Amino acid sequence: MRGANTQKVVLFEVGEDVLDRVAKSLNYPSVKALKIDVLVLKEWMKTQPYLPEIMADKMIENFLILNKGSIELTKEKIDMYYTVRSLLPEVFDESNPKLPEMKKILDAIHVVALPKLTKEMYRVSFSKIRNTDLLEKTDFNKVIAHLVNCQEIRLSEDVAFGDIFILDAAGLSFNVMLKFTPSILYKTLILIYERLFSMRLKAVYVFNAPPFVEKIVTMVKGFIKPKMFDRIHIYADSSFLLKCFEKEQIPTDYGGEEKSLCELQELGKLKRAEYQERFDKLDKLRVNEKLRPEKLKNDENLGFYGNFKRLEID
Repeated sequence: MRGANTQKVVLFEVGEDVLDRVAKSLNYPSVKALKIDVLVLKEWMKTQPYLPEIMADKMIENFLILNKGSIELTKEKIDMYYTVRSLLPEVFDESNPKLPEMKKILDAIHVVALPKLTKEMYRVSFSKIRNTDLLEKTDFNKVIAHLVNCQEIRLSEDVAFGDIFILDAAGLSFNVMLKFTPSILYKTLILIYERLFSMRLKAVYVFNAPPFVEKIVTMVKGFIKPKMFDRIHIYADSSFLLKCFEKEQIPTDYGGEEKSLCELQELGKLKRAEYQERFDKLDKLRVNEKLRPEKLKNDENLGFYGNFKRLEID
């Protein structure tokens, strides 16, 4: 729970001009115009009795940004934000960061958002395996849940034009690779990052990867659009980092000036603790389909009326 007298952890360094630059990149004349659309969406939510809450302004704002200012697309994604929790119980049930299984994920992998934006206003996220043996024993549905929990904080506090992902694949064993089933990849890349969050991906950088990582990349190619696949870059080592990014952005683990991955992960842990009340609420936050004014559209991935089509591709 966030206490009034406790100094809050700052995960994202966002300058005062960032929201203005992002708004103008989406053809809003001003931040005020963006916030007017936020109010429009908030009023719309009040007319939807099946939704379990009225979303906070900042979260609506970020959904608008992710959907390039489209009110109709944002409505769909806000709907999906709540609906998907019932459609993917293997991900969203028992996903509270306070649970022992979720805490173990922090010992298995680093998943951190670097505090400083790139000059183009992209947020860089960095992942690295900490404990291969532990990761081999981890349910990857809960890894997806952890990624969603991290995104929950970003929706409430971050502002960015899009995303860049960096993965240090050192420690990636063959047994871990087997965890990247088509079902897991599909839920992560399509249902979560594309259908739910509309992530605007600038690039993915993978380095220190064993030879068999090409098999994972080949599977990924089957799920994403060619232009997105072309944004995946694989390097032999970390030497590219200081060529592609500012030194002040990169963690000290790789010769940069930013906090280490361990320090950043600990800050993320503290930040999620600040949001414990929110995560406790999310445990029970589900749509009431009986009150939905219109049935969900038939969707090639989610099925009729939101009955998730189980992927027979494991």
